[in-house]
Amino acid sequence: MFSNTTEFNRAELTELFGSDSVYQLPENSRGVSTDTRSLVSGNIFVALHGEIFDGHEKIDDAIANGAALVVIDNKAIADKLSTEHKSYPHILVPNTLHALGQLARFHRNRFTIPIVAIAGASGKTSTKDLTAHVLSEKFSTLKTSANYNNQIGVPLTLLQLTHEHQAAVIEIGTNEPGEIEILSRITAPTHGLITNIGKEHLEKLIDLDGVEHEETALFRYLHDSNGIALVNLDDERLKKYRDHSSTTRSFGMDSSAEIAVSVHFTYELHPILSFTSRFEVELEAFGYAAALNAMAAVAVGVTLGMTNAELQRALESFEQPPAHGYGRMNVEQVHDIIILNDCYNANPDSMRIALKTLALYPARGRRIAILGDMRELGAAATEEHLSLISDAEACTDILLILGEEMLRAAAQLINSNSIFMNSKQECINFIRTNQAEGDVVLVKGSRGMAMEDIIEGIAGGR
Repeated sequence: MFSNTTEFNRAELTELFGSDSVYQLPENSRGVSTDTRSLVSGNIFVALHGEIFDGHEKIDDAIANGAALVVIDNKAIADKLSTEHKSYPHILVPNTLHALGQLARFHRNRFTIPIVAIAGASGKTSTKDLTAHVLSEKFSTLKTSANYNNQIGVPLTLLQLTHEHQAAVIEIGTNEPGEIEILSRITAPTHGLITNIGKEHLEKLIDLDGVEHEETALFRYLHDSNGIALVNLDDERLKKYRDHSSTTRSFGMDSSAEIAVSVHFTYELHPILSFTSRFEVELEAFGYAAALNAMAAVAVGVTLGMTNAELQRALESFEQPPAHGYGRMNVEQVHDIIILNDCYNANPDSMRIALKTLALYPARGRRIAILGDMRELGAAATEEHLSLISDAEACTDILLILGEEMLRAAAQLINSNSIFMNSKQECINFIRTNQAEGDVVLVKGSRGMAMEDIIEGIAGGR
């Protein structure tokens, strides 16, 4: 997946790591690998540490497979290489993970192409995929594979850059404070966007302020390097960055955005996006999340000089990848009602995106939501469920809630219009008894709630 033929010569490696760190290096090497199973002769092997592995234990395999040199951070192994392996070429560094990043940054700096970094609490991977698809209409584009957005995946992606590429879209993620800053420095993006600020990795980022500070490290990097930051004005915490620098560009459903868009849906749940003074397009994808991804992708394309015709062609040719798992947002006709099936999983952000989809869907009847627990929210669970119920009541005609966390929240509600259900069967019975032609029913909850049982129950009878 991460094979590359990136070339480094002795002088470059000596410049990068210092003459005191390099030993008996060959004149040239070709390719960088962190996995001896895919390593080919002539590669640089970087011995990384993991939770259940240590690449230093694979040094002999790397040598047997023809590694041109090895990068290590273990002095004892360096001594062994100097004796048992007759001064085998190696580089001794303080930290091999950081060394991998240094190699990637050095290689990235060989190119003057646009490099787009995508960060955010959620939606990074789907936004990255659609952005890369749009740019590919005009540019030969490298993109991050899957969601390999950490301090291993990002460098290995950048090392795949060749002179055939005209642009790159790199997803960067975080698990702890400081990681977005590190990945921004490695990636050295010319453009960047943050999908949103939401509750992620709170065990280390603590709260939304911590998440915002971490994610916006990308904007700070772009400000310092005269790059272009693309600001989503629909995110309450991000919109204040629209005036962060003279090179900031804005996008979103806010009419004041430089790249403004309105959204409505077909009965098939395909978003139709109308970009002000540009074009209108129907996206072959489902739900409001897909619309958000398209807004971001078009914003990047506009900033990189793509024409309206190119952007429209790109969006019209996009095909949403198959969902990994049953119940990711799609529309189902069940008897005389419409089911918005988004039951695969749920967290506060995805719940609100699903509710936005329900609110924008062209319902002929009532808008009904059946919402189950959001799991793994820890001490914030009751507060998050209370907030969600309040938001859901504002955009539904009928709200059914289900689960232990919903029950705890419901006990604190005053003058609520939500209806607590004791079981999935109660939900099924309620819909069967009260449904009317044209009703639209959103079904969503955490994976452990198995909310698909409700859909199957509704479909099983009239």
